[in-house]
Amino acid sequence: MNEPSSVVAHCPPNDCPLRSTFKSDYGMSLFVPPRRFDPNHPELMDQPGVDRALLREELQTLERFNRRLGGHRLVLHYMKRFVGSTESASLSILDLGTGAADIPRAIVTWARQRQMSIIITAVDDNPDILQIAQESCRSWPEIRFERHDLRALPYAGESFDLVLCSLALHHFDSLDAITILRRIQAVARRGYIVSDLCRNWLTIWSTELFARTLIRSPIFRNDALLSCRAAFTTRELWAMAEHAGLNDFQIKHHHALHRMVLQGNK
Repeated sequence: MNEPSSVVAHCPPNDCPLRSTFKSDYGMSLFVPPRRFDPNHPELMDQPGVDRALLREELQTLERFNRRLGGHRLVLHYMKRFVGSTESASLSILDLGTGAADIPRAIVTWARQRQMSIIITAVDDNPDILQIAQESCRSWPEIRFERHDLRALPYAGESFDLVLCSLALHHFDSLDAITILRRIQAVARRGYIVSDLCRNWLTIWSTELFARTLIRSPIFRNDALLSCRAAFTTRELWAMAEHAGLNDFQIKHHHALHRMVLQGNK
């Protein structure tokens, strides 16, 4: 996998506590549109009472995209770097916003090939999603599931070697995102990896093209477009990470500016 590219950042949204430290003309950039996020109108997968078959279809579509377009490889790239910097033969991982738990399964597959002992605690706040994930992991005893609000994790400090959070942060406003980042920092014993979409016109336009031509799932088509508009930029993520008290971290672009990864050490 290619090494991550350099960071490009833009000012935070109106609801970010650090907005005053940035220029007031944010949102006028030719490359970055204003963030669109309304907690009163969440993505369909976050709404109660969604048809289980449609929800399963969205999770399966997301897993296929992760597998074919490099989402799994991206996390494994950082996993390999993390493991390479340690000498431990075992690893405990907390995966936040696990969805169908396709990333934990990809990690366990990799760990099995290395004969590494690994335990992953996969967390989501949606009971229907957790049930679908559990059904997909019946042959994966290394993965266990717990239901928690990501903003109020019950774990003690330094409970897990590594904390992962993939494609989840954009489901929250910036204040809640700061809270989640603060808890990630506290719960991690050695490090953390936060991967998400990166908001820019390229991501939005390419996703609209995919949604109209290649995506058949109506719920995935709807949520994919909302996710791109609700995603943060690298500078927004950087400002929130600093406000959350993170210090030894970096943020890099991937996948032609479509993804960004915050990686930190303890």
